[in-house]
Amino acid sequence: MNGYLFTAGLTQSQVLPAAGRGGADTIQTWDACTSAIIYGGDPEQAQKRFEASCQPPAEAEPPGRVEIKKVVAAQFIDQLLTEAGGQPLDWPQISQQVNDVLQATPVDDFEQGYWVDINQAVPPGKISADTESLQRDLPEDIRSGLNWSPDKKFFFLVSVLAAQLGPNFFDGKTEARAAAGSEVDEENAAAEKPDLDATVAALPELRDKEAAALIEARNSVVAAWLWRKYAADTRLATNEIKIDPCCSFLPVE
Repeated sequence: MNGYLFTAGLTQSQVLPAAGRGGADTIQTWDACTSAIIYGGDPEQAQKRFEASCQPPAEAEPPGRVEIKKVVAAQFIDQLLTEAGGQPLDWPQISQQVNDVLQATPVDDFEQGYWVDINQAVPPGKISADTESLQRDLPEDIRSGLNWSPDKKFFFLVSVLAAQLGPNFFDGKTEARAAAGSEVDEENAAAEKPDLDATVAALPELRDKEAAALIEARNSVVAAWLWRKYAADTRLATNEIKIDPCCSFLPVE
């Protein structure tokens, strides 16, 4: 059974009371970002399920509307990475297990390590031999703030980010147009421009992704180390990664 990570940049509209006393109800609009893990089905079915989950219930009060402006997706690797090795991913079972852990553990708990600059702490190509040497190699201000008890584990969502194109990058079509002395069609350029608030559009969650992984580890640094070990001999070895708490799990229906 496949699993997919979806993230959407969307515009939400809702009828809400205006500020101040006696203000009439007005339509208020704002941009946001939301993610979900969809399991089962093929990519097209999974995306339809995700997009449907982004919409408010038809009976919602006050009424609202969601317009999806951008969707990025990545397929999960086919195993749960743990400190004891890879394990098969039984999505219904793991979703219940993760939800149980999330209900029992605050996601902003400092010792989980979401505050760590993970690509600097665990860069590609520098893979410690074990968790003890990994711990010793960290600066004291990072090491001392994390959970290192092997009896206390958390679930981490790892996004493997696609490389960003530099400001001087030109694809073949752009080069051909430049060589011919032609100009970019303004109407097409406008159609391709994301119609999201710039702050939301720039969120790392909305960057293109190459893959996703679910990891059980004692902290985010160990989770990143497990990913680096797994990806060491693959084309994803040098990709930047992002580590987040797990989002909601939804089956394809």
